[in-house]
Amino acid sequence: MLQSIRDRTQGWITSTVIGLLIIVFALWGIHGYLELNMGNNKVVAKIAGQTLLQSDFDKLYQHAYQQAQDRWGKNFSNNEKMIDHLKKQTLQEWETAQVLFQAALQSKYRISQALINAVLLQIPAFQSAGHFSIEQFYDVLHAINYTKLQFLTDIKKTLLINQVQQGITQSAFALPQDISNYIKYTQQKRDFAYLIIPHVKFLHQQFRVSGSTILAYYLKNKQNFRQPEQASIEYIELSSRSEKTFLENRDKLANLTYIHPDSLAIVANKLGLSVYSTGFFDKAGGKEKLSKNPKIIAAVFSEDVLQGNNSPVININPQTAIVLRIKKYQPSGIQSLNQVKEKIKETLNQQMAISEAYQYGENLLKNLEKTGNNPKSFANKNIKWQFIRQVNRYDNKLNKAIVKTVFTLAPPNKNIPISLSMKGFSLENGDYVLVKLFAVHDGKYQPSNSRLDLYREEIAENFGQMDYRLYKRDLLKKAKLIQ
Repeated sequence: MLQSIRDRTQGWITSTVIGLLIIVFALWGIHGYLELNMGNNKVVAKIAGQTLLQSDFDKLYQHAYQQAQDRWGKNFSNNEKMIDHLKKQTLQEWETAQVLFQAALQSKYRISQALINAVLLQIPAFQSAGHFSIEQFYDVLHAINYTKLQFLTDIKKTLLINQVQQGITQSAFALPQDISNYIKYTQQKRDFAYLIIPHVKFLHQQFRVSGSTILAYYLKNKQNFRQPEQASIEYIELSSRSEKTFLENRDKLANLTYIHPDSLAIVANKLGLSVYSTGFFDKAGGKEKLSKNPKIIAAVFSEDVLQGNNSPVININPQTAIVLRIKKYQPSGIQSLNQVKEKIKETLNQQMAISEAYQYGENLLKNLEKTGNNPKSFANKNIKWQFIRQVNRYDNKLNKAIVKTVFTLAPPNKNIPISLSMKGFSLENGDYVLVKLFAVHDGKYQPSNSRLDLYREEIAENFGQMDYRLYKRDLLKKAKLIQ
C-alpha cells in the first residue's frame, strides 16, 4: 500500500522535507542510542510546557558529539571550547524544536497519514531494491532502539514544524522595487585606489634588543616553543629490477634484521649493502623525500622501533624495500632559550616593523583626510597607489579584505566628510593598506533582463527565510524558559 501511494506521488514532497528528517533523532531521538537511565532525573530545562531531563539531554548530546567527532576528529575531541559550544547548541536546538512544535499545534496545523507514508517511502534506509521494505523498516528501527509508534510520532513532529516553515517562507514575495534595489547593490561596481605599505620595509637590518626583553617574551610564550618528538634514522635500502632476485633478497633482509634486531651494520655486511641516514624529522615529515613517506613515518614512530628495534621490511614500491632503525631520538619538549633566541629576535623585529608600518599608514591617512589632496601626491619608501576601476563585490582577483572594505565606504560627496570615503587597516600579513573610493556605478534594472524571474525567486526566498527567523526569535523570546 505504501509503495502504491508513492507511485501516485509526483514530487510534491520537497527535498527540504526529506532533509529535515536527518535531524529527527537530534530533536526528538531520546528513545535510542542508550538504554533509558531513570537514575538521573535532574531537570536541565523547561520550555513550552516540555521538560528535558539530564538523562535525555545526555542522549541528545552523545548523538551530536558523535556526529561532530566523525566530522572533525581529534581537532574536536581535544577542543574544550568546541565541546562547550556543542552542549549549548544541543540545548538550544531542543528548546527551539519544542517551541516550534507547540506553536504549530496551537495554530491548528495538522499532518495527514498520507504525507507521513509518502515521506517514509523516500527514506533510502527503509528501501530494498529501490522499493520500500517493511522488513527493512523494522530492522532499522530495532537497530536504533525505536518502536514504530515512537518513530512515526517523531517524524510527525518534524513534518509539522516544517509545514509551518514552508507556509511562512513560501508565502513571501518580491515587488519590482525590491528587484531593482537588489540589482542596484548586487551588481554595483566601484572605482577606487589602494596603497599597500609592506611591513618588511620597516624591518631593522641591525635590530638590537635587550636580553631581558627576549627572556620576557620567552617566558610569556613558552608553550609556542614546544617541539614535537623527532628522530633521525639509519636505514638499508634494497632494490632490484629482477622480481625473482628482489623477492629472494627481501626474504634474506627480513630474516637477518629479525636475527639481529639491534643493528643494521651486520645485515648490511652480509648483503653487501650500505647503511644510510637522515636528519631529524617529526610525525609531520621532514625535508628529505624518504622522511615524507607515510609508511616510513609510521614505522619510525611505532612503539617497537622507538624501543630500539629494527623495523619490519617496508615495501616502498614493487622494486624497493627498506629496513630502518632510530639513529637519534629527541622527545617532545619546550626548547631552551638559547635554541630559540634568534627566532625571538626575528619575531620582535617583525612586530616592531608591523607597528611602524601601521603608524606610518595612519599618519598618511590623517594627512589625506586633512588636506583632501589627490592620493597620487603621496609616495614614499617606493610605494605606489594602485588605481582600480569597475570592480564588483564578488571580485576574486584582488585581496578580499580590500574589496570588502571598498564596499563599506560611503560614495564621495561634497556634503559628507572625505574620511567616510577612505579607510586604513592592517592586512593579515601585517602590511598596512589605505583605500580611497572615487566612484560608484549602480547596477541597472532592465525589464528585458532574462534573469528577472530568478532574481524575484531569490529575493522572495531571502525574505521568507528572514520572516521565519523572526518568527522563531519571537516565539523563543515569549517562551518561559527555566534552566
